[in-house]
Amino acid sequence: MKKLALLLILLILSTVYADNADVSLNHKDIVEPNETVEIEIKIKNTSTTYLWKCKASVDLKLLGDEIQYFTIISEPSWDEKIQIGSSISGKIEIKISSDADNVKLRIPIIVSGEKGGCPGGCTPFMEGPFYAEITVKNKGIEAFNYAESLYNEGKYEEAMEKYDEAKKYFLNYFDEKNARICLIKAKNCEGHLKLNSGISYFNAGDLDNAKKEFEDAKSIFEDEEMIKICEEWIEKCIPPSTTPPATTPLPTTLAPTTSPPTTPPVTTPLTTSPQGSNSKTIFLILLLIAIAFIIAVTIKITKK
Repeated sequence: MKKLALLLILLILSTVYADNADVSLNHKDIVEPNETVEIEIKIKNTSTTYLWKCKASVDLKLLGDEIQYFTIISEPSWDEKIQIGSSISGKIEIKISSDADNVKLRIPIIVSGEKGGCPGGCTPFMEGPFYAEITVKNKGIEAFNYAESLYNEGKYEEAMEKYDEAKKYFLNYFDEKNARICLIKAKNCEGHLKLNSGISYFNAGDLDNAKKEFEDAKSIFEDEEMIKICEEWIEKCIPPSTTPPATTPLPTTLAPTTSPPTTPPVTTPLTTSPQGSNSKTIFLILLLIAIAFIIAVTIKITKK
């Protein structure tokens, strides 16, 4: 009895998993983040009976880490009867996540339904899994890595172009974080170009243009170390001052000096007595008489 039951189970399983259909897949091998991918499915009835209510689906039970890199948008199903030797086709749509970074997806797909001459089918069947192998190629990461190598070589103009290209890819992937990083990196390239231009002007002795380039570079950089380097170059562009050091100006007017008040000397008026005054007058008269006498004598002698 047990052997009979086991035989029946084997017959049922062999019927379910028998070669009922030929399934083929067609899809892009290389895709990008945030891309919608179509996996075309063609089912050909290779059994000896009808196929009913067929559907194709991703077998989530067989997925590992791949499941985090895509979401299922739609899976096809068919209500019509598939004649022996006939084919039907449809497509599974999946959406690649924006943060998928150079990963390989191996997506298991199964086809199931009913088969038999009964309306709607008599017994279930299943085929698969069939694997859709898809590589997610993040062109943004590729462009960014190439830009980094150019930056490290000092090829700032070429690196800036590659950072801009990578930024566009990331924006298409709705990867705002990496797009922002590319923007900052491209600005750094512009800052280095300004800095190098300033150094060229400086070496040529054109301090005015050199100073302008250094100031532009300083306004672009966000890194404190690079800002400090720009400030050092700016200081070198400022010529030493020829103006003598400032001195304290002398006052234009002298402050009046004050001396302690002096009291005028006290003079005692001379006092003359009346007798002294008369004596003086007599002396003068006698003097005049003597002088007149001398003159007369002199004249008389001269006449003789």
